[in-house]
Amino acid sequence: MLQTIRAKIYGDSIMKGTVLDCAYRYHALFDRYFRRFAERFNIEVDNRSRFGITIDKGYKLLLQDIEAGMDADFALIEFGGNDSNFRWDEISRNPEGRHEPLTRVEHFREVVYTMIRELRGAQVRPVLMTLPPIDSEKYLSFLTRNGNDRGRILQWLGSPQVIHDFHERYSGAVAEIARETATPLVDARSRFLGRRDYEKLMCVDGVHPNEDGYELIAEAFSESVPRLLADYM
Repeated sequence: MLQTIRAKIYGDSIMKGTVLDCAYRYHALFDRYFRRFAERFNIEVDNRSRFGITIDKGYKLLLQDIEAGMDADFALIEFGGNDSNFRWDEISRNPEGRHEPLTRVEHFREVVYTMIRELRGAQVRPVLMTLPPIDSEKYLSFLTRNGNDRGRILQWLGSPQVIHDFHERYSGAVAEIARETATPLVDARSRFLGRRDYEKLMCVDGVHPNEDGYELIAEAFSESVPRLLADYM
């Protein structure tokens, strides 16, 4: 009989398996996409992910669990999507102003390092995950559907591609930290970017993967888990 592996997940709506339907309603489909590999490898999953949270809020949740006596073998950390976001309504009103992301990338890196240290101190093995890419054009259309001024936002951005490139800095930071700290990495991003038509794997908001996109993430986990367990055993 296989030993049961206990895993915690700390992340945002991506790790909730969130999709957006044609009526702009969000649905969380975690069980459909991630329970399969959990059952296959006998992993007991406690998903602590929350919609819309940044890494600071995730870190507070992690500390609460550690202080309460975390009972886990592994903990997955997946953040960066909300951290790299901006207050677009403010940019729309004042495109000539100075605007900062919700979390500066330097602070983001510091908190990821700290989460890794805290987990290791609690005898829990950290695992990191890169982010699915953003479809900048879809996201810009999504941002401007309810009143934000596209022209003003583009005045500040310069190009829609800047959204993708800025978001990529956070995913890249995660990959760098994984290398620097010898932390296992689930590289979901490379699977998307390896597809020439990866935009077809994204929902209408350009941020959340659609059902086919989550299948790709589930494949990334199914490929990574055997290596993690081999090292653990």
